Amino acid sequence: MSEFVGNMQSQLKKTSGDLFLFSLKFVSGTILGLTFGLVMQEILGKAEGENLIAFTFVIVLTTGLFLRISKSWGLATILIFDLIAVLIGMVLRLYIMVAPGL
Repeated sequence: MSEFVGNMQSQLKKTSGDLFLFSLKFVSGTILGLTFGLVMQEILGKAEGENLIAFTFVIVLTTGLFLRISKSWGLATILIFDLIAVLIGMVLRLYIMVAPGL
């Protein structure tokens, strides 16, 4: 009986870790998709109906692609990717803030 309980505890620990890793990948992919969706929305203009469909499509597509690409990544790789993405976003924000002054 104690072997069964020990096996159950180890499976629960592995499952909760996998669920946390998947949710972190999903949030990273969704934020990346939202960013690409907003860029696409600015490129296409302000049309109402088809713009919303394209915006949603880009978010879903980017999230799915990111989940597929990051299937074999571990926690450290996801955190490094998030760090690099945040740093690139900060550099782009700085460029946008400085660019009107040129």
